[in-house]
Amino acid sequence: MAEKKKIKVVWLCHFSNSFVHERLHLRINPLIWVIRKLFRRSLSLEVPEFANWITNGIKEFEKIEEVELHIVSPYPNLKSSIQEFTYNNIHYHFFLSEEYMLFNFIYKNIFHLSSYSFSRNRRIISKIIKRIQPEVVHMFGAENPYYSLGILDVPKETVTIAQLQTLVNDPDFAANYDAGPEIYKYRANVEYEIIQSADYIGTCAQKFRKIIRDELNPKAVLLNTTLALQEDVYVERTEKKYDFVYFAVNIRKAADLALEAFGLAYQQHPIITLDIIGGCDTEYKQVLDGIIMKYGIKDAVTFEGILPTHDDVIAQIRKSRFALLPLRIDLTSGTIREAMSNGLPVITTDTGEMGTQKLNVSRLNALISPIGDHQALADNIQKLLNDDQLAETLRENAIQTRLEVQSNKEIAKWYVAVYKACIDNHKNNIPLPKEVTELL
Repeated sequence: MAEKKKIKVVWLCHFSNSFVHERLHLRINPLIWVIRKLFRRSLSLEVPEFANWITNGIKEFEKIEEVELHIVSPYPNLKSSIQEFTYNNIHYHFFLSEEYMLFNFIYKNIFHLSSYSFSRNRRIISKIIKRIQPEVVHMFGAENPYYSLGILDVPKETVTIAQLQTLVNDPDFAANYDAGPEIYKYRANVEYEIIQSADYIGTCAQKFRKIIRDELNPKAVLLNTTLALQEDVYVERTEKKYDFVYFAVNIRKAADLALEAFGLAYQQHPIITLDIIGGCDTEYKQVLDGIIMKYGIKDAVTFEGILPTHDDVIAQIRKSRFALLPLRIDLTSGTIREAMSNGLPVITTDTGEMGTQKLNVSRLNALISPIGDHQALADNIQKLLNDDQLAETLRENAIQTRLEVQSNKEIAKWYVAVYKACIDNHKNNIPLPKEVTELL
């Protein structure tokens, strides 16, 4: 009997994990090394693990025989333009993003990439996809133009799915975006173009669906697809070294909000401590140092920097009693989910009824205050410090909630079903099943 033909699928995405990092050949251009040193930027080849939902999904697709999965992703400081390998039935295609080439690196540091076409990246992505000849290109993260623009060049006969990780065109995102209006406008325009052009848009966020339908593309075909967000749940107690932890791959997200609230709470509890995990640029670190000086909390705050692996981050956050994780622009965050999965009571900010308010729909999982209200955030810090029973309730509820999350295995199997339905719809005009498009 002839072997059943596999569905060829490309994931166009950006991620890193220790497995990938160890298998790629990296180097820093000597001139870029000099420029980084002058600008006091990191000189390390280490890339922190991020976008763990991609890693989670890949692990599940290693076990799925009916799909031939190809990962197409940018990576910094590659020795060659493209590096490829296959492992456990997954085909990896990494390319050197033009941001890390000499001319573009200089341009980015002087002018910012606020209107950049990424034509070289798009040519490389197009070349790889043309060689693979997939039936589906599933792109994760329309807000990242350095690779997401590649979906615009996919041949029309190929199914294109734009999976949303956030929505830049959400007015709440715009209100809290802190990288400048020109860069915001550029990213929002790229996202808009992708939402207009992709065959299907994947998101289960009702808020995003409404904005897309009402404002961005009334004709968009929306898919009931989400990210592989299940994390291992740890119920064992561990010895604590710090009171609070704030962590993110790039702490620029909201470490200043955490420090402001911590500084206010410190005035009432001058023995508490805060551990900060993640990286940032020199300019932002100076902002954080200013907040530390304002409140006199230098000895109470520890900066860990970027830790090598996701496991290292998890081990470090478990050394804290509580997670102080304010948000600016995310509906919710991977850090909140990871803190909950590790039994850390969470303090965060209000990102609306489709965001962090959903954390407390079925049970109390987090203490929530308005974005930018440092005193309200500090008050929630004091609530946890003063009420051991509240802390224990949050811990137990969070673990229970995380145990109820849809498994990554189920999500991967659902992806396969959606791919098949989209191929039938795209090629043979067979209507998509109701469960593929509607939130049930």
